[in-house]
Amino acid sequence: MKFWKSQPSRFSLYLYLMLSIVCLLVVSFVVLAYGQAKYERALENRMLSIRLAEELRQSSNDLTRLVRAYVTTGNPAFKEQFQAVIDIRDGNRPRPLNYSLAYWDFKAIKAAQQPDATEAQGDAVPLLELMRKAGVTDSELENLKKSKASSDALVHIEHQAMALIEEDSPTNPLKREKALKMLVDDHFLSIKAEVMQPIVLTEGLITQRTQAAVNEAQLRLKMAITSLFVFGALLVVLIVKLRQQLQMIIGCSIPELQKTIANLGSGDFVSPIEVDQGRADSVLGWIAQTQRKLAELDLMHIKAIVDSSDDAIISKTMQGIIASWNHGAEKIFGYTANDMLGKPMQTIIPDDRQHEEPEILARIARGEKVDHFETQRRHRDGHLVDVSVTISPVYDPKGRVIGASKIARDISKAKAAEAEIHRLAFYDTLTGLANRRLLMDRLHLTLAKATRDKTGFAVLFLDLDNFKSLNDTQGHEAGDVLLKEVAKRLNTCVRESDTVARFGGDEFVMILNSKHENTEHAGDWVEAVTQKIITSLALPYQILDISHACTTSVGAAVYTGQPCTASDLLKQADQAMYEAKYAGKNGYRIFKPSLEKSGAAP
Repeated sequence: MKFWKSQPSRFSLYLYLMLSIVCLLVVSFVVLAYGQAKYERALENRMLSIRLAEELRQSSNDLTRLVRAYVTTGNPAFKEQFQAVIDIRDGNRPRPLNYSLAYWDFKAIKAAQQPDATEAQGDAVPLLELMRKAGVTDSELENLKKSKASSDALVHIEHQAMALIEEDSPTNPLKREKALKMLVDDHFLSIKAEVMQPIVLTEGLITQRTQAAVNEAQLRLKMAITSLFVFGALLVVLIVKLRQQLQMIIGCSIPELQKTIANLGSGDFVSPIEVDQGRADSVLGWIAQTQRKLAELDLMHIKAIVDSSDDAIISKTMQGIIASWNHGAEKIFGYTANDMLGKPMQTIIPDDRQHEEPEILARIARGEKVDHFETQRRHRDGHLVDVSVTISPVYDPKGRVIGASKIARDISKAKAAEAEIHRLAFYDTLTGLANRRLLMDRLHLTLAKATRDKTGFAVLFLDLDNFKSLNDTQGHEAGDVLLKEVAKRLNTCVRESDTVARFGGDEFVMILNSKHENTEHAGDWVEAVTQKIITSLALPYQILDISHACTTSVGAAVYTGQPCTASDLLKQADQAMYEAKYAGKNGYRIFKPSLEKSGAAP
């Protein structure tokens, strides 16, 4: 793509700059963390150095206070505390972990003795060594050593004062007074000033030096924070630029691209992909070109499938105008595409089924699908074709129904096979009359209806006379011809609502319906119909170029509302037929209860 050839340098530049800014941000963060730690260490060293200098001054004050308390009270606890202060300061005794400037003030308040044995102890380190480790300079350390030397001189005087009061027991008041004067005279105070002056000077030097370190660390910290903000702002700008450049390459936003790819993945090659002007060479433009090619390929595949299908595949508008007509439709209906395109669908719909098309179009307009609708359509030559139709709505990109797609399958052979199966199941293969199974079904229905409507009907049982002699002399083919002719004559003797059935061999059964009510003379009409049948069947037959005469014996059972079953009626008609046979054939008998009681049999 041309766009990829002309634009990658800018995109790569933004990408590399962004990666560089990220690296700088990481470095700035490290510097910030380091500066913060250094700043905190500078503050800590400053506080520690000042505290240790103040501890030297406080230790001198504590020694003076303790020796005066001892001289005044003679309490040995103060002397022991006095010695503990010296030992801790000189590193001869472990330093308590909670050692502070007010440590011995709390001990005096509690009138405590030496530090508790249970008290947490640290290392035994001289105070000057702690100051050196805290980072004081050599000049600052020299000043502190001078102060320490002056403090040691005071300790010497303080020891002399304590020794003076210990010469007598009990202590001589005059010596106590002299000892107190030793601790407050000008010599003592001048040495005391020599202790304090270097400490104050050193504290000033420490404050000035550590403040500079703190200021430097603070400046670096501010610079690191500023760098973080600057690099962060640059990163945001580069991300925006990179997003814009990426959007130019893609041709749309990331969610739109994901939606477009998802639609393609689902097989939607129809919905148009909108590409902004000037972005035809973007990824979206390439996808749009791919979609068009896939749509063309998909259309070719669909066209190949439609053209090769034996089913009729037809599309039509919502007005029922045919828009497409495949080879399968030509084969099924006999019309070519040129004959049918632009024509109404009613062209192939029989007159008695014209109402179906508006109903189907109404369902399609509601977005419904018509599945396996069995109907008939007219072939070009006029004969009707049984078809199974499936019709689906066709939508535009906005989801509106704009037409219908129809698939019609020719089911004429299946219908014919179904009819043949039905015929074999319920009709005699030789004569086409109802068989015994269908006869019994209709007899049950007729009996139920007559009982409900209080009407009558008759069951006739017919047996051809001397049929066996025709089979023996002329063969079974002649017998079959006779049976077919008998079936035709029987059908002409009754109405369409009656039933004519071949019961088996040369036996036939007829069900004759009557609209008369069940009265005493309700069966009179049966004799007239029976006589008509006998007369018709007695006429000569032309069978295989020979003339043949055949008569029949008929037995009738009339239903006039009496309690009975279908089998009972059939049995009664059979008995009456045998009575007709015994009476000389070519006649009829109507069943009466006396026949059943006499046990008439063949």
